[in-house]
Amino acid sequence: MEYYSPTDLNEAYALLDKYGEDAIPIAGSTFYMGHREELFDEVEAVINIKQLGLSYIRQDGDGLHIGATTTLNEIFAHGLTRKGPFGILATTVQELNINEVRNMATIGGEVCIAGEVDMPTTLLAYDADIVIGGSKGVRRMSMADFHIGYLNNALEPGEMVLEVQLPQPPANTGGGFAKFERTAADLPIVNVATRISLDDAGVCTDARVVAGAATLSGIPERSGAAEAALLNQVIDAALIEAAAAASADVACINDFRVSAEIRSLWVKCGIEDALKRAFAAARQGEQS
Repeated sequence: MEYYSPTDLNEAYALLDKYGEDAIPIAGSTFYMGHREELFDEVEAVINIKQLGLSYIRQDGDGLHIGATTTLNEIFAHGLTRKGPFGILATTVQELNINEVRNMATIGGEVCIAGEVDMPTTLLAYDADIVIGGSKGVRRMSMADFHIGYLNNALEPGEMVLEVQLPQPPANTGGGFAKFERTAADLPIVNVATRISLDDAGVCTDARVVAGAATLSGIPERSGAAEAALLNQVIDAALIEAAAAASADVACINDFRVSAEIRSLWVKCGIEDALKRAFAAARQGEQS
């Protein structure tokens, strides 16, 4: 196995083209190091992308831009992602209670894993786009389309993730995140992210309800039924409870850790909790 640490994108793209499917870009390596023997035994080249200038968080008129090698703790500490319309990102990071992982793991890695991690669930709830680069050019893909299946993403050989983009939410928008796990060192059994937008009369004009880690598909999924229950309605406790109950349209996996039945219950409970948090945050914006 060869190891490379390119210092510009063209060099990285050339290496990715040279090795094709036998190359893997890494940054924090928190997932790769834990699964290298079972999942990456045929890798011929490890390409460290930490020196490519992809660690940044900035905002413009289109929304928020986060470079692929930005660490989770950098997201947790940054003013743009710790408070305000994108504060849900820091909330999501906070729920990962292993500081050593947060220091190393990157948003690009979390996006690429397509497994039991937290950030993709929140990114789907916030309609994020993934910016992908390679020697053939740069393309952009929605978070909803980027994950194909469990541990399977839409990157083609020779490509890597460059950036995550989140559109600016409308005024009076709030988000919530909740998760269930056995221990702090365990992968999540269920995670949930929600987003609610209100008009001046307190009516829900947009909603996202997303469950991850628990789904039969292995990737985060929106609950269309829960979202439909919220839209064009005045939000209150009873409606939140009804929307959470409607999340039964998300099929859950049954495995050695937890049964599908228990996961479905925890998805419902997590959605109810996350919706309450999102509603409170949206009302704060409404009243400010």
